[in-house]
Amino acid sequence: MTAIPHAALALTSALDRFGHASARVLEAVTGADDGDMGAALVEMTEAKAQAKAGVAVIRFADAMYEALLAIGQEPQRR
Repeated sequence: MTAIPHAALALTSALDRFGHASARVLEAVTGADDGDMGAALVEMTEAKAQAKAGVAVIRFADAMYEALLAIGQEPQRR
């Protein structure tokens, strides 16, 4: 079940990217920085897609694990 730790790492990375990009948007809007607001918005959108993918992998891995447990609980045929 190694998919879940990798997906969790990807999700954490996506949330960090989203946070940094949103801070850059805020700085651009308030005038605190001359950063490119468009690039920061694109980064936020990419981070959102990455987070969705990480959650989907976690859900799929969980469903696979549940299916394997169900198979293991079935009576053995001889």
